[in-house]
Amino acid sequence: MAKKKKKFEEIKPDMTPMIDVTFLLLIFFIVTLKFKVLEGRLDAALPKDRGSSTAKEEEIEKIDIQLYVADPGDLDFEIDDKNKVTNLKVFSGRKIRIEVGTQKWYYEPFDPNRDTQNPLPELATFLKTFDKDETPVSIDARKGIVYGDVVVILDVIVRAKFEQVSFAGTFEQE
Repeated sequence: MAKKKKKFEEIKPDMTPMIDVTFLLLIFFIVTLKFKVLEGRLDAALPKDRGSSTAKEEEIEKIDIQLYVADPGDLDFEIDDKNKVTNLKVFSGRKIRIEVGTQKWYYEPFDPNRDTQNPLPELATFLKTFDKDETPVSIDARKGIVYGDVVVILDVIVRAKFEQVSFAGTFEQE
C-alpha cells in the first residue's frame, strides 16, 4: 500500500475585516477617552509687584521663632569605683535663646525648678495676642539646637492653638 501524498492548500486569510475591527476599536477608545481635569491651582513663582491687577495685597502677619544655643553647658556625669559612668546629667547649665523679632527669652532645658506644664510663660503670653487661625508660625532651629529644644517650643505653640506651623532650617558655617 502506497501512501498518497496529500497536497496542502495554502490558505491566505482576508485581512480586511481584521483591519476594520482594529480601526473601530481605535475610534471607540479615542471617542470615550476622558482627560483628567487638574484640580486645585497651579502654584507659580511669579513676581508680585508686576501685572495687570492694581489691588493691593494684604500683608500677612507671621511669627518667626529662632532658636540659638546661648550656652552649651557642661557634660556632667559621675564615675563609680568600677570606672563606669553613673548618673549622667547631659548638658547641665545649657541655655537656649529664643528670639521672636525684637523679643528675647532664655530657656534652660535641664533646670530642675522649671515648670513642666508651662516651660515658657513669657512666650505663651506673647503668642496670645495673635490670631490663631490666620497667623503662620515658623520655627527656625540654628546650629546646636537638639530635637528636645524644638519640641518644647512646639508644645507652647500647640497649646496656644496655632494651626499653621512650619519648620525652617538654615545652613550655618559657624
